[in-house]
Amino acid sequence: MNLKKFLLLPISFVFSAAGCAGIGPNATYYMGTTSFHYDPSYNAYMVKLNGHEIGGGFGGGMNTSPVKFGPQVITWEESNSDKLHRAKNQVTLTKEDLKGMKYLAVHLYPDDTVEVTTSNNWPNPTEKGIKWLNQLKK
Repeated sequence: MNLKKFLLLPISFVFSAAGCAGIGPNATYYMGTTSFHYDPSYNAYMVKLNGHEIGGGFGGGMNTSPVKFGPQVITWEESNSDKLHRAKNQVTLTKEDLKGMKYLAVHLYPDDTVEVTTSNNWPNPTEKGIKWLNQLKK
């Protein structure tokens, strides 16, 4: 009986260590997600972060989505055509960006660049986005 426990002990440590190793680099945070779109020439829909649809409606719609740190793939479609937009810039989230945060907002700019913000309060539009939107509406 003691021999079985003795043999199971190292095996359990191996599986525990493997589980902990999987938690670190592959940690998934479930956050409230939304998007803000600043181009008045079309409505953005099917905004996706790493293949998972997030909320939209200029921050009015919210989803709970899985978010991992590292490079992010952000895509969206437009109402005027079948065009699939893909972020021109590469956004990379760090563990520090996500740790302890409740909300993530993707900001879609008219030049197809994006910005990601995180917060503990309901997300707001960025100053950059509001300025751009006001210029395009003139």
